[in-house]
Amino acid sequence: MTTENMVIIDKIISTFDNGNKLLILGCGGSLAESSHFAAELIGIGRPAVALNDPAVITALSNDFGFDECFSRQIRALAKMGDMVIAFSTSGLSKSVVKALEYADKLGLDIIDWPRDKGTTTGEIQENQLKDIHKVYLAIKKHYEDNI
Repeated sequence: MTTENMVIIDKIISTFDNGNKLLILGCGGSLAESSHFAAELIGIGRPAVALNDPAVITALSNDFGFDECFSRQIRALAKMGDMVIAFSTSGLSKSVVKALEYADKLGLDIIDWPRDKGTTTGEIQENQLKDIHKVYLAIKKHYEDNI
C-alpha cells in the first residue's frame, strides 16, 4: 500500500467516524468509477453519494451550464465535515475543477484522486481502479476489525 493511499484511507475513515459523508464525482468513465466506489462503500454501510443522477446533471447543465453540474449538487448536499472526492484522468474537466474549487471555498475536505500512475488515459484509469479497490478493501477491513 502506498503512502498516498494510506493518507486517502485515513481521511475517508476520519470523515465517516465523524458522522459525515462522501460526495464523489467525475466525468465519463471517471463518473462510472465514482459510482462504483460509492456503491462499494454503501455496501458496507458507509455514507457515500455519487453525484451521477442523469436527470440532475442534465437539468443543472441546461439551466446553469455543464461547468456547474457538480458544484450545484455540492451546494445542495454538502455539510461541514463532508468530503468531496473527484476522479479525473486529465484533471482538466472544468466541471470537476469548479466543483473542487467550490468544495474548497466551503471548507470541505477534498481528495483529488491521484492520476500520476500511467501515461495514457487507459493506464491512468486502470491504476485508479486498482487503487479504488485497495482503498475500499482497507476501509472495509478497518470497520470489520473495529466492530
